[in-house]
Amino acid sequence: MKTAFAVALILTVQPLLGAVDVENPFCRSLTLEGYLDLRYNRNGSYNAVPSREFQIRRSGLEVAAEITNNLESELKVEFQPDQVFLKNALVQWSPLDFASARFGQFKRETVLGGTLSTWKLPLFERPLSYQLMEDLTYSGRDIGIDLEVNLRPVESLILSGTAGVFNGDERGEERENNELLYSFRGVAEFVPLNLKLGGSVILHRLGAVNSQSVEGYISSSRLMAFSADFQFDHSFSNWYDLQILGEYSTGDNWEWVDVLAGENPPGFKGIWGAATISWHPWKIDAIRTISFSAGYERLQENLDLNNMNKKQISFMGSVYPTENTRIRFGQVIHIDDNPLYEEEDYTDLVMEAGLRF
Repeated sequence: MKTAFAVALILTVQPLLGAVDVENPFCRSLTLEGYLDLRYNRNGSYNAVPSREFQIRRSGLEVAAEITNNLESELKVEFQPDQVFLKNALVQWSPLDFASARFGQFKRETVLGGTLSTWKLPLFERPLSYQLMEDLTYSGRDIGIDLEVNLRPVESLILSGTAGVFNGDERGEERENNELLYSFRGVAEFVPLNLKLGGSVILHRLGAVNSQSVEGYISSSRLMAFSADFQFDHSFSNWYDLQILGEYSTGDNWEWVDVLAGENPPGFKGIWGAATISWHPWKIDAIRTISFSAGYERLQENLDLNNMNKKQISFMGSVYPTENTRIRFGQVIHIDDNPLYEEEDYTDLVMEAGLRF
């Protein structure tokens, strides 16, 4: 706990000069980066305790080493007041200009809501659909290997894809099953249109030791999840930018039934979208960018129950004094259509300050 606060204090007083290059005799370059996000919440839910709260939302350090011209490694550790945990620990090998492989622990390339960094995410939190997929182990960080291929441009079209094999279960000291997860993601970029279209497929099984089984082990049928997304970025001039993001995802929600006993899981469906318009007032020295975002999310965890939906509407204003510092504020409106809950709709007010160095 003391370590976390010490690191957070160091981050706040570091000069905002970007990544720090550390000289060493073991590799070509070694860079150190860090981040810190502070938050104040006023929770609108009547049963939220506390209803007002200051938080160290996230703080961490990243070390990246370029060992040779085609071999790199990365280590990322995050600190919070009550815990310290490892986020990334990987080695990346790029034997060809158009192909690279990663091995270790890192975030899987699956849904757009998870691949975007928190610094570029136009919402206060990752989308509801991503959070559910992370709970179901379809997305999130995992231990495994993936291969990324970036094909040569054809006219104005750029194609890329990633395929990976991972443990597929919650990270822990011991694996509890003998199944692997397979993930595939492809992106097509249409350069003149400033448009990217993406999609993903995730294949998974659950397994467990069972002394009553002849083999001593049982596994579920194949579990699947899919997503489709788009990214549109356009600069009207040196002064104004527009970004629009959207994603649709669906899959098997195995948490609702006992899939190890052969029960068929119901499906889930989630959509989210966000639009951000940015203004760059170049003549104001103290402000680099001012942006406004609006987002909408909807999640149905069980398609067999049509009246159980979660919705969120977000509004956010952001001010960037520099490229690596920002202050943002806004609100998140929560709407729950679940008739089993007595809680009414509510609104959270959020203010954040963040930096990257």
